[in-house]
Amino acid sequence: MGEDVVGVAAVRQALAAAGIRPSKRLGQNFLVDPRAVSRVLELVRSEGACGVVEIGCGLGALTLPLADENARLVSLDVDPRLVEQTRPRVAARSGTAEVRLQDVLEFDFRSVASAWDAKVVVVGSIPYSITAPILKKLVAERESIRSAILVTQREVAAKVEASPGPEGTSLGVLVRAYADVTLAGTISRHAFYPVPEVDSCLWKLTMRALPRYTGREAAFFAVVRAVYGARRKTLRNALQRGFSPDVVVRILEETGTDGQLRGETLGFLELDALARAAEKSIDEGQGHVARTNEDGPTGRGLS
Repeated sequence: MGEDVVGVAAVRQALAAAGIRPSKRLGQNFLVDPRAVSRVLELVRSEGACGVVEIGCGLGALTLPLADENARLVSLDVDPRLVEQTRPRVAARSGTAEVRLQDVLEFDFRSVASAWDAKVVVVGSIPYSITAPILKKLVAERESIRSAILVTQREVAAKVEASPGPEGTSLGVLVRAYADVTLAGTISRHAFYPVPEVDSCLWKLTMRALPRYTGREAAFFAVVRAVYGARRKTLRNALQRGFSPDVVVRILEETGTDGQLRGETLGFLELDALARAAEKSIDEGQGHVARTNEDGPTGRGLS
């Protein structure tokens, strides 16, 4: 059958019939509120005709209407039980949409965008435990992605929007360095089954043509990681986590920055200026950057 499965009763019945218990390990909370589904779909429609990659097919609450409205759809899920349930129902609705048993972290966005000859729109309700890796993946694949329409814990979205800043995070700076962020409102925890402990947020990332920094990626994110990895320290001390002391002295002097400031008070312009000054010092043989291999879009140090 190709019917929608929306609403607590329908979802519980479908799960019971398939012998599926929601997995806490996989963070499975199924969207059951048709109003929340409509809000997500409205954002997708605002992108115009597009190819869609969905993260997590679940029982098809979003997958089925996405298949109805988008000729090009690939829905990914890591749970074979859900893929088995949802794939035939999607096939009954669309001859072009497909459901794949695949981890989004291993998905090749470039190949799909190339096949569709267009950048993709990503849609998904993201479990908290894998939100950071997925955001990093989307940023890393930004050349193939037009936008991402996401449902995450409200706190995650708020911290990304507040970055850089005292309420922000290094992960938030990473995301906003490459994407514009638009919050589209709260989705109640009661819109899901099982009911999670916190409310969620619907938000959109729109990938930028150019990043918000002008220097080298490695130096910029070395500054970001140093600043947000030592939030309670002065900027002078925090920067020494990523740069040699002589480089720190030179970049503070060259940029006219007060080393007693907290680095989290700096915006993109100031962070960029520090990174470019650091590059200059290092190029002139005046110091070094520590562990820059971890500081880019997929760096482990950004969280």
